[in-house]
Amino acid sequence: MMEDIARIAENPTEEDQQWFPEIAGRGEAIEVLKTAWENYRDESFILQYLSPRLIRRMRLFKIHDDAEQPHLVVDSIHDERGYRSVRSALARHYDVGRADPDIQIVDVDLAGERKLILQHRVEDGILLDLNEARPVLHHLADLWGYPVELVEIDASTDAVLKRHEEVGPRREIC
Repeated sequence: MMEDIARIAENPTEEDQQWFPEIAGRGEAIEVLKTAWENYRDESFILQYLSPRLIRRMRLFKIHDDAEQPHLVVDSIHDERGYRSVRSALARHYDVGRADPDIQIVDVDLAGERKLILQHRVEDGILLDLNEARPVLHHLADLWGYPVELVEIDASTDAVLKRHEEVGPRREIC
């Protein structure tokens, strides 16, 4: 990508002029690269600077993998319609915010049984591994001192995908 950015800055094509008007033909490739390095993280760097030319050269494409379907589907390819989609999908893989599950406290019953309710916002249909979630829920219940419940919901539709069995503390908290 760095070589491609330098090429765009020093010897742009007409396509580069359309996609990267702020750097195309500017010269000063090292200054353009320094700006990119200073101002963009991995995922935003890809979103900003991955060119259609490089997408074609690397023959990148996007696959939709639905666990409910028997076959993979090629969603986007290295063509005019697919560049933004391919670039966005690749960038998402480098987004540190997506590496960890998005689990939040959504409710607590302070007046009644004091149950803590957690919600996992599921991205791309990837649910928590039960063998990892269960011990964490037990530990949280031990820390909280009361029951803990976890609900996994689809981040885009808010549909409930899975309710984990309520877990109570294993020991009494004094």
